[in-house]
Amino acid sequence: MIAFTASTFALGQTSSPSPETHSFTGTIEKVLHDFPHNLRSISGAFIVAQAGVENYESLVEMPGSEQCYIARYSSVEDTTASWQARMYRDDDFKRAATHYRELYQKLKACHLRLVDGSLIFLNGEWDAPKEENDFTMSTLRLITGDERYKEVKIDIEMLYQFPEWVININIVSKKKDTLEGYAGSDGM
Repeated sequence: MIAFTASTFALGQTSSPSPETHSFTGTIEKVLHDFPHNLRSISGAFIVAQAGVENYESLVEMPGSEQCYIARYSSVEDTTASWQARMYRDDDFKRAATHYRELYQKLKACHLRLVDGSLIFLNGEWDAPKEENDFTMSTLRLITGDERYKEVKIDIEMLYQFPEWVININIVSKKKDTLEGYAGSDGM
């Protein structure tokens, strides 16, 4: 996962179509629908490449976000893409923490409607932010046996980047780590 860093890129003038704006739920659903296509149909103009990751404008923007983009990984081991939105920033911890909780609640209310009309809901564990921690992340996953969405997760993160707290939403497809001897707490 590539998180937003303190440096951001300037988008500048491009010839790509204007980004679509949907409701919060509609944006999440639109991004999730394109995951089986590795986010190709919502990828806009190329922004920048750094450390094996190419960044593109997102043709789908989250209402109220500062920036939405797609990161496409270009290594032999990983050719997946992720969608990321910078949602909020504030120098006051309590206001940022309130916004983080509100965004988590909005994400819990999201779902994905498949072509057959069935709904896939999100479920996750809330991780409450603490001012003494520079980073907090809550993760939600799609509750489905559908292989196309098995590894997809939505992370909402609150991190301190001097002098402010920043909140991002990241939708990624996490594959199991193949490094010998390594397994995360969830086996990934």
